[in-house]
Amino acid sequence: MSGRFRSRARGFTLIEVLVALMVFAVVALIAYQGLSRIVEIKTRLDEEAHRWRELSLVLDRIEEDVSQAVNRPWRNTGGITQPAVRGGGQLAQAGYPALELVRVVRDRDPYHVAYRLHEGRLEMLLWDSLDLAPRAQPRTFLLLPKVERFEVYFLDGNNAWQSDWPPTVGNMVNSVMPRAIKVVLARAGEAQVERVYALP
Repeated sequence: MSGRFRSRARGFTLIEVLVALMVFAVVALIAYQGLSRIVEIKTRLDEEAHRWRELSLVLDRIEEDVSQAVNRPWRNTGGITQPAVRGGGQLAQAGYPALELVRVVRDRDPYHVAYRLHEGRLEMLLWDSLDLAPRAQPRTFLLLPKVERFEVYFLDGNNAWQSDWPPTVGNMVNSVMPRAIKVVLARAGEAQVERVYALP
C-alpha cells in the first residue's frame, strides 16, 4: 500500500516540465506578437489621424478666408493698387504668395492675408493694415511642414480654371473676382488633396 501511495505522489518528469515550458513560450510569443501588432497599428492610425487633423485645420482656415473675401483693392509698399484677389503659378515662381486676398471680419476693417509655399513649409502671411506702408512686413505663421506641392487655381466667368489671377485683357488687369478657388496640397509621401471654395 505504501508503494502505491508513493507512485501516485511522484512529481512531473523533466520531459513534462520542458513540454509545458515550450507550450507556454509559444503561447507567450504569439500573444506578444499580436499585442505588438495591435500597438503598431494603433500608433500608425494615431499618426494618420493627427496628419488629417492638421490638414483639415489648414483647409478650414483657407475656407474661412475665401468665404469672407471682398472686392476691395489695396496698395502695396510701392503705392501701386493691387487686385483684391491674386495668385497662381507665375506669382509663386516669382517669389510671391500663391494666394493673396482681402477679407472682412466683423467689427474690423478689411485686411490682407496670403498663403505661400516657402522652403517646403506652407505659411500664412498677415499684414497689420490693408494698404501697406513703404517698409511694411507681414507676420508669418507656419501652417504645415514638409509640403511638396501647393497650387491655386481660379474659376473664371466662363467656368474655366485659370492657373493665374487676375486675368489680363490686352495690357489691362481685370479686377473681377473669381467665382471659385481650387487649392491643391500635397505633403511629403502623402497623396495630394484638392479642395474647391466658392467665393461669396
